[in-house]
Amino acid sequence: MPVSSGTPLKKYVFRLIPVTLEHKLVDSKNRHEELLHWQDEIEVIRIRRGEIHCHVNDSDFLLHPGEVCFINYEQMHRVYNLEKLACDMDVLTVKTTLLAQESALYNKYVKPVISDRDFAHVQMSGRNSCARLISAFFDQLYDLARTQSDGFELDMIGYIFLMFRQLYLAYRSQDMIPVTYSSEISLQRRMTDYIYENYAKKISLDDIASAAGVNRSKCSALFRKYAQKTPFEFLNSYRLEMAAKLLTDTEESALYISQTCGFAGQSYFNRMFMKEYGVTPLEWRKKNRGESA
Repeated sequence: MPVSSGTPLKKYVFRLIPVTLEHKLVDSKNRHEELLHWQDEIEVIRIRRGEIHCHVNDSDFLLHPGEVCFINYEQMHRVYNLEKLACDMDVLTVKTTLLAQESALYNKYVKPVISDRDFAHVQMSGRNSCARLISAFFDQLYDLARTQSDGFELDMIGYIFLMFRQLYLAYRSQDMIPVTYSSEISLQRRMTDYIYENYAKKISLDDIASAAGVNRSKCSALFRKYAQKTPFEFLNSYRLEMAAKLLTDTEESALYISQTCGFAGQSYFNRMFMKEYGVTPLEWRKKNRGESA
């Protein structure tokens, strides 16, 4: 899955529970935007300062300071910043396995929510009592993550269940406006999956379109609608994400990485990387490893 484009200020990953808690900035000056993706997790976003655009399936909306947004399991989404100021935000991701330990509770409260494809997301105003509760839960989670006193994971699980209760109440609310799950979303996911699985190979527009059984024109229109990129822009951005990860995590040469990620030559890879990230591959490696230039 794509790498987050926001600059992490603090990120907590826990050994005993499938939860990630992250405080990050998403800057409009960051050349590389987050790519359309989905995950086997529930995502909760809290906006501290600034504003950010959130795109979920067919919907595109702006999140403001104090607002909270739930993004449901397996929904296509991405966030991006078009504003002058960086968006200061918190992101909590929770794998649904954490909520499935007691089958009776899971079947009654969790499964109906995550299996309803029409319930893609819910946006809560900062004046909403649920949003204020969730914001307080975020603060408690950060306190627990920082101190990590004996048994802190048990308290974290408790606050996460309290958060999910608010999501369940929103799901049951008659005021909730459902988001229709279009059949086109399945087509887009098949083409995106094809890119994720085959980005290292030489692939054509026909190859991408064939993955969903559509023609080239329909393929391009779907990518514009859901990813806000052409198919090849999306392919190259994903190749560059994988290259950036290899530059950070491995000792492989830029030449080897460019070939592994599907680029025809190193010079072309260098130009594309500079255009996407604003630095050369070598500068990226030094910057993200904290090495001196």
